[in-house]
Amino acid sequence: MKKRRNGIATIVCLLLAAGAHAQGSRAAASAPAPAPASPGSAAKPVCVDAEVDGKRALSYDCLSRQLKPKAEPQPGASQTDSERLSKQPSNRLGTFNLSTERNRFGSNWGRSVTPQRPDAPVAVPPK
Repeated sequence: MKKRRNGIATIVCLLLAAGAHAQGSRAAASAPAPAPASPGSAAKPVCVDAEVDGKRALSYDCLSRQLKPKAEPQPGASQTDSERLSKQPSNRLGTFNLSTERNRFGSNWGRSVTPQRPDAPVAVPPK
């Protein structure tokens, strides 16, 4: 009985969330966006997550919309130092580079965490 009640409550919550999402997108399409109250605070859309039997279902379409860049920079716009650094090649930044790692590990690539090294020279005692 308790599981059935929890299942019904979950379905009702999902339907309410879907209805709110549909109403929000319909209202956003028909009405112009309101101006933020102050220049520093922008209205951030809220993503609705659902929980069913202890497992959370994230709203990935909402999250991906939030992660999209706000606007593409103009072609003639100058870049900040951090943007310029982030676009440098990986070997210049010191991050992972597949060809460099394969060269460093040699025949041990994918088999061992120890780089390939030549055998140690054998010391031959003088006669």
